[in-house]
Amino acid sequence: MAKDERKIGRHHLAFYRGWLQGIELAVLAEQYLEDGLDLRLAKSTHRWLQDALSQAALRHGRRGEARLLRTSLRHIVGASNAADEKAQPQAPSIEDFREEEDPDGFYSESELLRMYVEAFPQVIDRRAQRRRNLIQRQLAALKWVESLVATEPVLDDWVTAWFSKTIADRFLVARIYTLADLHERMRVKGFRWWKDVPRLGVKGAERITAWLQGYEATLGPVPLKARKPLRQQNAVELFRHRENSLAIVPMELLELSTELSGAVGKNRDPAGAQISARNDIEAIAAWIEARSGSPHTARSYRKEGERMLHWAVKERGKALADISVDDCMAYRNWLGMLGRTDPAQWPFNIPQDQWIGKRNTPRTDEAWRPFDGPLSLASVKQSMVILRGMFLWLVQARYFVNNPWDVVNKKPARGIEDTRDIELTRVLSESQWKFLMEHIASMDGGPEKARLVFVLLLAYSTGMRLAELVDAKLKHLYSMPLSGRLGQRWMLRVQGKGDKLRAVPMGADVHAALQVYLASRGLAPSPAENDPGTPLIAHIQENKALSASALYKLLRDAFKAAAEVMRMRGHAEDAKQIVKASTHWIRHSRGSHLALAGMPLPLIQHLLGHASLNTTSIYLRNNEETLYLALEELERRPANEN
Repeated sequence: MAKDERKIGRHHLAFYRGWLQGIELAVLAEQYLEDGLDLRLAKSTHRWLQDALSQAALRHGRRGEARLLRTSLRHIVGASNAADEKAQPQAPSIEDFREEEDPDGFYSESELLRMYVEAFPQVIDRRAQRRRNLIQRQLAALKWVESLVATEPVLDDWVTAWFSKTIADRFLVARIYTLADLHERMRVKGFRWWKDVPRLGVKGAERITAWLQGYEATLGPVPLKARKPLRQQNAVELFRHRENSLAIVPMELLELSTELSGAVGKNRDPAGAQISARNDIEAIAAWIEARSGSPHTARSYRKEGERMLHWAVKERGKALADISVDDCMAYRNWLGMLGRTDPAQWPFNIPQDQWIGKRNTPRTDEAWRPFDGPLSLASVKQSMVILRGMFLWLVQARYFVNNPWDVVNKKPARGIEDTRDIELTRVLSESQWKFLMEHIASMDGGPEKARLVFVLLLAYSTGMRLAELVDAKLKHLYSMPLSGRLGQRWMLRVQGKGDKLRAVPMGADVHAALQVYLASRGLAPSPAENDPGTPLIAHIQENKALSASALYKLLRDAFKAAAEVMRMRGHAEDAKQIVKASTHWIRHSRGSHLALAGMPLPLIQHLLGHASLNTTSIYLRNNEETLYLALEELERRPANEN
């Protein structure tokens, strides 16, 4: 069969069966076709099926079946039969019967109709019988032809074989050529797999998903995470439905034996713990709950505890409660070697690539891994600090007896190149930032643009961290009168690192962008007229807070799009800088631009929420630039002045 020849499936026959029985095409399309309520495509599909089915019957010499399959009941039921006309007297119209039997309107409509049928039963009996007979003959013809034409889709089938030309063309543009490609796109992208398919949309995607589910016997199950948003799914269920389940899964999904769980262990306090944790996973969770002061810190703690737990169980074959000083030293060195060691020289059991995955992969994705690349020297040291603190807390809670990290140096045995920047490089220049905002302003209008404009203005104006941005709500906004003139200033209350509170200004441009953004979400433009718990930054489809990873990706995509435009305009070096930018670059850019404008460091410190003025001082002109300019000036002098 040619790749562009359409096949007939069970859903097509159900659609056609309904048409034979007189059901409206719009109703049938909504129920059976992937095109949904597009009546034009439904009519096109009907004509194609009508030709294909009748031609199949004709090829086998069944002219009667071919005629039946092209006949609609709506064209037959009202027709009269000459023999029947002679056998029974002609019934008057209902209007004539009313005038004859009930000129004064004594009877209700239903009573009059009942009297009419009793007096002239032929008006329904003959038609009803003919209808039943015709239905039976048509269904028999359809059942007969079904065995000739019906087929089940398989993964190797081209999309053109199963979808209308309109939808198939959209798939081809998105490089989805076969049903296997469609399944793979769903597996990789999840619920929003359709974003790269032109003009499909969430409703159209739901119809495609439902269609695939109707053929799971031959296509296999639709990837679970493609059926609904991840936030609405159960993580355990997702992982249990994975194919080729990997050993390394998120901590909460580990199923460990008693020996590996930490329920018993050499380092467990025999006197009994002061926490209710029964095993190492519950103990790590208790430590996170007790010691993390913010969601950001909780994620950082979970990451470190989870990594070492995995390593202990998978690499050393031990529970965390059995870890020794030697194990801690080995783990420290393992962290330093991971991702930067030649595979042939790798001394550990589990290959490096099984530990490392793509950054920002959701924890519910089968591609999730504990690491997204090799760690810097500073990151290895930070891991040691957090793990030492975790074990110390577990000792204090009498879950463990000893802290093996107390006698382990933080520096890995193998040298790691210190990759920290000597100078502050993760900033955008003022001209690069201006280009970015002008590019965003040139985009087509709509909720996406309104959100992006507001997010960029808010992030730049306030210098807020990623976690602070996604936590911001309307209730955190407040206004104060200006002391030197009439008017008011809008401020945003921010809870930063270490639960420290600060207030950051919401300038007039940011406040105006917020009003536009709220209106695009179907909310009142005035912040005070909405639910105080409404998040400042939300999903497009619903007013639920955007996650930190989703906001990070949103801004990364915006930077990449702007960089591409900048590159096409001949600014390749600037484009290289913008394409590397992330959310935190906006914060650094704001601090750098304010310092260049001459704002006092204490004010910049307050805006950015730095604990120490030394941290803020990185935005001052550094010694490296001073040295460069001094040498440049010296080289410009005439030789006789030297």
